[in-house]
Amino acid sequence: MITKINDASQHQPLRDLLRGLVTYNPASKGVGSAQNSLVDPALVTAGSLVIKGVHVATVAASSSFFALEDTTIPIGGAGTFVCCINAAGSGIGYAADVLTSAQVSTAGGTAAGAQAAAVIPAIPDTMCPVALYTTVAGSVSHVAGSSSFSLVTSAGGSHLFTQIAQLQTISANPA
Repeated sequence: MITKINDASQHQPLRDLLRGLVTYNPASKGVGSAQNSLVDPALVTAGSLVIKGVHVATVAASSSFFALEDTTIPIGGAGTFVCCINAAGSGIGYAADVLTSAQVSTAGGTAAGAQAAAVIPAIPDTMCPVALYTTVAGSVSHVAGSSSFSLVTSAGGSHLFTQIAQLQTISANPA
């Protein structure tokens, strides 16, 4: 009979679960636009997370919550950000690959298509993913976190916020 966790399985996720080291988002968190002028994502409902086995209670934010990585989205292109929270309650939006106008067109020309085509970046194990934020630029380019994001809708672009629940791992190569 095997009684040691390290010997119980060759599968690392099971070992992490048994050790209490998992990062887990047990329920959907409302994530939406914090400021129409910037279109920065914010956590609009409170909830709980487990980050490396530690239970973390999150609070809703009425102002910008997720600092987006500096990213320029070209005219007609798209960018997806994985919105994550750490144990201190700070939010960061990690940038996925930026799609060109041709790639967005191939993906169906919508924010949902661009989001599905995005290659998600590696996420530090101190962060818990809670949402995806995708923006498709219209007739002007956009820089994440700048006032140019307020031009997305008026320039024929779009935004998409997608909640993520029960997500434990994001891989840059999910195959």
